[in-house]
Amino acid sequence: MINKIKSDKTLSQFIVEKCCENDICVTLDENIGKDSYVIIKVDDYYNSLNLAKTPPSIDCLIINKCIKSGYGLTLVELKNITTSQSFCNDNMRQKFETTLYDFIKDKFKKVLDLDYKKTKLFFVTNKEVYKRDLGLKLETLINIKFIF
Repeated sequence: MINKIKSDKTLSQFIVEKCCENDICVTLDENIGKDSYVIIKVDDYYNSLNLAKTPPSIDCLIINKCIKSGYGLTLVELKNITTSQSFCNDNMRQKFETTLYDFIKDKFKKVLDLDYKKTKLFFVTNKEVYKRDLGLKLETLINIKFIF
């Protein structure tokens, strides 16, 4: 599966070593071999299409080989929120929907659409969760359900 992604003509153009965006990063355990996972910059893919209206999409899609068998899927949205800036739950939901239903289930169905052993969705930000307004938005975001 990992080699299939790396050898895909289109997907291979969007493989990166690290999952980072605007000084916010997600790191993987150093003990995980680089040959057992792949990181795809989904947002870069959609931006490269030069569409009149680019659909919102997540920053990183991480596919990893599970220890016993199968593969895990991790969707990561990274957000550097300034004091005057916030985020919109609807836009956040759309980012995950685009990735799940268009990127995985449609555009790259032959390579990416399989029965994953584990699927995780992460929203990573530089803001502290206990702040009132951000905490309420995050609580609402946590309660969004996806059927995949």
